[in-house]
Amino acid sequence: MAFTTFSGPVRSVAGFAEPITYVFATDGATVKIPAGGNVVILSPADGGPAAEISLVLPLVTSGAFSLAAGQNQPVDTKYAGLKGSILNYGAVAHILKGTSSQKVNGNAAGVVIPAGYGVLFGGNGNQAAPWAATNTVLSTPV
Repeated sequence: MAFTTFSGPVRSVAGFAEPITYVFATDGATVKIPAGGNVVILSPADGGPAAEISLVLPLVTSGAFSLAAGQNQPVDTKYAGLKGSILNYGAVAHILKGTSSQKVNGNAAGVVIPAGYGVLFGGNGNQAAPWAATNTVLSTPV
């Protein structure tokens, strides 16, 4: 994996610039995932989980926010503007949630990653609402 400062398009046969994390059945019922990069939940046939698991995003710590004019709005720079993806190849739905009581889409219990869906997630560094996620169904074969 390499990064470049070229101004034009660059082709690579070495893979993605973001890290890829594969989720196996042996990883257990709770898997901590990186906030950036790509996560692939393998199907049970390929060694992935056959029962629901929870994927847990990291803790965001940024201090108290205020929207009042002139007030400081601290942000956890590690997770501000960060995005990632999850690909669920399996036939089992899973859960995406934040650490402790931190929320995904406003829900501390997390959100569902349906079987056969991709998920894009990201954060703005605000510890009160650290993560947002969208689901997209995988394309139908012809």
